[in-house]
Amino acid sequence: MRVRKFHVYLTLVMFSTGFLMANSIELTQLHKKVVQTEKEFQQETKLNERIIAEREKNRALEQQYADTQRKISQVETAMANHQSEAAALLTALDRARLLAGTVPATGAGVMVTLRDNPSPISTNVVQNIVHEQDIWRVVNELFVAGAEGISVNDQRLVTSSSIRCVGPTVIVNGVKSAAPFVIKAVGDPGTLEGALHLPGGVIDSFEGFIKIETAKKDSIELPAFVGDVKMGTSSSS
Repeated sequence: MRVRKFHVYLTLVMFSTGFLMANSIELTQLHKKVVQTEKEFQQETKLNERIIAEREKNRALEQQYADTQRKISQVETAMANHQSEAAALLTALDRARLLAGTVPATGAGVMVTLRDNPSPISTNVVQNIVHEQDIWRVVNELFVAGAEGISVNDQRLVTSSSIRCVGPTVIVNGVKSAAPFVIKAVGDPGTLEGALHLPGGVIDSFEGFIKIETAKKDSIELPAFVGDVKMGTSSSS
């Protein structure tokens, strides 16, 4: 009997011991899982915080980039406006220089030649030779018709230019010239020539007296005025 009781007690002790060991192992594993879960949670939390911080940095950089692009666009627009203004000023300056005669002029236009009349209908010799007023009539008509530049016997005319008779010669910008007088004008050829051929105009007024010839030209070159623009005298005088 005692042996059986001993075996029963031993069995109970062993069973209890096994249960406790199994329970201890299970608790240990459960604890490890809890610890691992907490570590993973902490790592995940840190990772999320880092992702949020990086997103904030990216948004800040994107805003900075957008601001920079806007400033660059404003600068480019300002530069384009200044370039347009500068181009307009240069164009106006070139136009002013052209009209002032201080730069050479090239382009289509007309060439007008005035000659003394060897077979006049009038016995008045004065009426049959080219005078300063005859040249001025042609020049003024061409300017009114839109000529951008005019020369007389290769003397560029400016606002202060002088054309005057001295005996049998004509002095243009202080330079003596003799007939024939070749007047070149840069501008629309049809308009310029048409202005001279108006009924009762310049050409009709010369009929029977001095001779005048006109010709349209695809290309005409006018020299720049060289001298004192204020005085209208050439440096070659």
